[in-house]
Amino acid sequence: MFSPIFVRVAVVLDSWTLALAKRDFGVGYLTDFHIERAPMVSGWVVQLRGGTNRGPLVDARSKTARVFKTLDSAVAAIESIGFKVEGLGRM
Repeated sequence: MFSPIFVRVAVVLDSWTLALAKRDFGVGYLTDFHIERAPMVSGWVVQLRGGTNRGPLVDARSKTARVFKTLDSAVAAIESIGFKVEGLGRM
């Protein structure tokens, strides 16, 4: 008689939609964020880090990096995920 074989498949994300980011933050997977200037356009991109993966916050429909027009809107998205943003700056 054969016994069933279970195989675990690791899913590696290199981007997160807002809904996935909220879920992953809620279970403690997302650990860090970074805001950087969007290349080639005027705006800001939010980079998220979870485990050894790093990637942008993406639009749910197009799956392309979400570009925020202002830092305030980027910070609002980060806070809606669950992170606390205490300040921005370079020291």
